Amino acid sequence: MTPGVYLTVDVECSMGGAWGDPSRHPVPPSRAIWGQFGGQKLGIPMIVEILRQHGLAGTFFVEPFVDEQGYPGQMQGVCEYLLDAGQDVQLHIHPNHLHYGRKQAGQDAPFTDAIADLPPEAQREMIAEGASRLARWTGRRPVAFRAGNMGASEQTLECLSAVGIPIDSSYCFVFAGGQCRFPAAEPYNGSKLYGDVLELALSGMHQLRLPGLRPAKVLDPVGVSFGECREIIRRLHARGVDAAAILHSFSLMKVRNVQYEGGRPNRLVTGRFRRLCRWLGDSADIHPTRTFSWLAEELAAGRYEPKAAAPGRLNRPVRAVARKLMQVGNSIYWT
Repeated sequence: MTPGVYLTVDVECSMGGAWGDPSRHPVPPSRAIWGQFGGQKLGIPMIVEILRQHGLAGTFFVEPFVDEQGYPGQMQGVCEYLLDAGQDVQLHIHPNHLHYGRKQAGQDAPFTDAIADLPPEAQREMIAEGASRLARWTGRRPVAFRAGNMGASEQTLECLSAVGIPIDSSYCFVFAGGQCRFPAAEPYNGSKLYGDVLELALSGMHQLRLPGLRPAKVLDPVGVSFGECREIIRRLHARGVDAAAILHSFSLMKVRNVQYEGGRPNRLVTGRFRRLCRWLGDSADIHPTRTFSWLAEELAAGRYEPKAAAPGRLNRPVRAVARKLMQVGNSIYWT
């Protein structure tokens, strides 16, 4: 089977500093998810429109505990919008979103956003509740999961198996051993089976160790150029493994502060994403774009064979430095 490209979007509302400052509230879906600023919609509507223009479908990992952040009843509309647009909806969980609601209700709740830090029974309960909500809103149970901040572990995969979710996409070697609770040893791109749960890793590449540059980068247009995205995908496919990219619902906007006020277009990131989608649309026969719902069907039918490969290295330091300088300039709100 030709390896594929999985365009994924984490759909969520930032806490906006509310955990540490009682005077603040989590960022509302109107800003963090829809990106509504005046007449502009810079969140999922813009992402969906770019995908549509190039005949592509992505997988949107939706965080279901927005009710607990103080915005009840708003995520069903998000899911319906995505499904009506021909996109794939799967499960995403930030434990702090649920825990914030419990704290507001006067209950005890831990301050950790890594689901793997919770006891197994708490993980199972949280995943099961999140899956139940998505099933009510979409009419189908999710078949894939991603932990907030990639904070899952192999134990989390056992919890997914117990709940009946066959695919995870939380592992990323760039963060393994840190915010991603999988071990850092034997890093990989592609996919592996852990028991009866398939792990499809978020893709990344090492880069040359230069001052100011991180040792590895994730396949994310926020942090790597279009040329680097294309090179990562080509090199992974040349080794016969799938590529998985990530965006967030708020990736195509700039905001003035942690409350996401004053949103305006992030033209650098939006341009990268447009170019990536255009290239994928034009090269669909060589680099097909797939969804996690498709993957679950192939896996259940025995037609999918997991394959992993050790991460490669991006060896163009001039391009990396130029990209870094562009991003420094782009980080200024008014540019």
